[in-house]
Amino acid sequence: MTLNSLKKIIKYRSTYSGTKETDILYKEYFIKNLDKFSEDEIKLLKSVFDIYSDDEIYNILTKKKTVDIKFKNLFEKINTF
Repeated sequence: MTLNSLKKIIKYRSTYSGTKETDILYKEYFIKNLDKFSEDEIKLLKSVFDIYSDDEIYNILTKKKTVDIKFKNLFEKINTF
């Protein structure tokens, strides 16, 4: 899968999450900063969307849930935005 395809998937997934709160949060964290991610980070981010539900991602971003160690560095970077 190309980098552009991955970005399109993430943008789509971030825009149509199902709740207004996560749509707003995803726009701030993911869509606005997508070009700041490396290709490996974008692949990890797609994995996050594949593995976690929207509620779980929301809880990770709001620090109500801990993230798997595999994604720890990615979420540390996201939280700096």
